[in-house]
Amino acid sequence: MVNTITLKQKGEKTNFLKKKAQDTEIKVTLRWTAGVDLDLHAFGITEEDKLNHIYFNSKGKKNKAPYIVLDKDSGVGNTAGDNEENLVVYNLGHYRKILFTAHIYRFFPFFSDVFFGKYDGSVVVKALDEEIQVPLNAKEKGKWALISMIENTNPQGESNVVNINIIQKNEPTLAQLESL
Repeated sequence: MVNTITLKQKGEKTNFLKKKAQDTEIKVTLRWTAGVDLDLHAFGITEEDKLNHIYFNSKGKKNKAPYIVLDKDSGVGNTAGDNEENLVVYNLGHYRKILFTAHIYRFFPFFSDVFFGKYDGSVVVKALDEEIQVPLNAKEKGKWALISMIENTNPQGESNVVNINIIQKNEPTLAQLESL
């Protein structure tokens, strides 16, 4: 039986995976139904303070760094329906933090009056019998939605999933990830 938790509020967090399960595969899914082309990105800060960026042009590797793999690019051409992009994290122990974001790809950038909260989107983080849902509900306008993050810095050996839901114009930086 899967234990599902929804983090509805910005800043809300929950424990996720014990230290003994750090080598468990974690599936991260961005889902949306609106007719818009969203792209799932992962920004991971390694134990050595290196930033890894996984997205449609750099899909990652399973058995060596970055130990995260993206499956496909969905919603191309602003297609509505059951859109979904998936990442699999194969080695959480390699990271201190992994931020999951959505970037909007616009054919016509002058259409900027829509916000991410209208896309009926969410990120789902799933491993073993745990599933954490973070709705994409921010109402600000911007090209980047910083949706959720796995914090792998708890000294008791647990990780946390955090609802971030920050909208901004630019791609997140290493300094910004460090401060989250």
